Amino acid sequence: MAGMLAGTVAGRMKKLFALFGAVGGLMMAGCSPFNPQDEVNAGAEALARTNLVQAVFLLESAARGLPNDARCQNLYGQALFLFGKPAEAANAFRRAIACNSNDPAPHYNLGVAAFAQRDYPTAVESFQNCLMLAPQNVSARLFLGAAHLRLGDLDAAYRETRAALDLEPQNPDAVNNLAVIAHRHGRPTDAEARLNELMQRFPDYAPAHLNLARLYELDLKDKRRALEHYRRYAALEPASPHRLAVSRSTRVLELDLNLPPTPPLPPLASAPPVPQPVTAAPAPPAATATNPPAAAPPPAPPAPVAAVVPQAPQPPGALHAQVDQLKAAGRNRDAAEVALALGDYYLQQRDTNNASNAYMQAVDLDPQNPLTHFRLGDLFQQQGRKPAALQSFQEAAQLNPDFLAALRRVAPLAAELNQPLVAVAAYKRITELDPNDTNALFRLADLQDRALKNRPAAEQTYQLFLKKFPNAAEAKVVRARLSAKPAAPARETARPATAASAPQKKSAATAGPPPVTAQPTPPPPPPDPRTAAEIYRAGAALLQRNAFAEAEPEFLAVLRKDPNHAQAHLALGRIYSQRVETQDKARAHYTRFLQLAPDDPKAPAVRGWLSVVR
Repeated sequence: MAGMLAGTVAGRMKKLFALFGAVGGLMMAGCSPFNPQDEVNAGAEALARTNLVQAVFLLESAARGLPNDARCQNLYGQALFLFGKPAEAANAFRRAIACNSNDPAPHYNLGVAAFAQRDYPTAVESFQNCLMLAPQNVSARLFLGAAHLRLGDLDAAYRETRAALDLEPQNPDAVNNLAVIAHRHGRPTDAEARLNELMQRFPDYAPAHLNLARLYELDLKDKRRALEHYRRYAALEPASPHRLAVSRSTRVLELDLNLPPTPPLPPLASAPPVPQPVTAAPAPPAATATNPPAAAPPPAPPAPVAAVVPQAPQPPGALHAQVDQLKAAGRNRDAAEVALALGDYYLQQRDTNNASNAYMQAVDLDPQNPLTHFRLGDLFQQQGRKPAALQSFQEAAQLNPDFLAALRRVAPLAAELNQPLVAVAAYKRITELDPNDTNALFRLADLQDRALKNRPAAEQTYQLFLKKFPNAAEAKVVRARLSAKPAAPARETARPATAASAPQKKSAATAGPPPVTAQPTPPPPPPDPRTAAEIYRAGAALLQRNAFAEAEPEFLAVLRKDPNHAQAHLALGRIYSQRVETQDKARAHYTRFLQLAPDDPKAPAVRGWLSVVR
């Protein structure tokens, strides 16, 4: 599952190498550390103690002195891999294979290094070579199945994973990966059944909890069960590389279900992770979860992420410093998470100005996070800035079309701001996600009836409401509206002309058309000296402040200079979509935007708007 199976690779990467006990019992009394063989033994001992710096130093020296020693080259490759250098490790494993091609260990380790670099064809070849020499190696079969899955060969992936399960019927990783393959085959209920069966035997097996959470959230649409498994996974894997994605999904589901939030995760440490020890047993691959369920994951980074220790609330200065450190390290998504925590801190202190700045920073660092847009919209609404709040809630709903809490903010706000088409689209989506929401269904019919004057659509929605909720509080109002006939249009009645209204005859002296006076033609406006880019930046700054009236002429000026400026068409589409009477203009500019930039990140949201507003 491309993002479904998680955790075990990261948790067991420390077991990937040394298939046949290569690091055990190697120290020999009385040996000089300057002898190459003694350096190999000392390096193996350092590797067992996870002193990677010393292990790399000793084994690199030994590898130069023993270029044809397969064991030395294999150990050197292990040290390099765990030190975070998979490409150099792969070269060492190749030298080990050249020295002794009949040893399955370097073949297996080369496959692991290739898999870590996403070189799946090399991984497949290496694991196949390993299995020719050691056909009972379950880990190699699981890795081979995962590599086939990454290459899109589902039949080969199933064959190898099934063979691994036959060799080891109680192997949870094999069952987990078979669930991934079932999902990739388009059978989410089969994947669910396998994972639930696995949970009965291994209730603390973290990858299955993550995969079930993704299945329930994205495929089976069971938010409560998704939240249950996300929470369980977070408790089992507090240092998971997926911790931020899990935290975001958890908080969104809690908002959708109107449940109290779980305590926020502590900010990530900026210090490098601590290397973990290497053991002699190989580990099978497990799928990892990033987004929708179903795809076997690459192995985790060479050194697992250090466990995060819960921390006491930090002062804002420390949080600001962490944001700066993470940004400097290129970890913008992590920095956005800390900025979000910083905004929450300021909001608790009733410092709305600094809270707004922190949330805006989080949006800039991670614009694809719907939760951050939601929190910013919540703050704007508290400040009475309703148009800005609506825009932020709309961004959250566009990024996550299943974000019920955001849609429930969009719908009433849009109705209040005289944007009934936006409100109707939001209420429709709410009723799809929560068919038992009586308020949303009633408000949808009310808007269709009274704001859009679409009586046929309103009657259809009213009938659906009565069918589903015959005893609801609004049912009496609905019945009354259905029984009332729409008022007939008023007719004009002819009235006799009165003296005052009778046409006046003109005298012959004044007959004829009135004289025409020439109107002076105003001179054309002087050409704008700014470039299209400069005008666009000025318009974008106004749009950022929701100054739609002032921004409109700026973007029109951009198009006079550059009619194919896609972002100007996008901006005008957004401006004109705010009012019912300018929806046609919005549609025209959005359509032109899609013609000019069909692959733009905003294109899916624009297509969604156009599909609703026809």
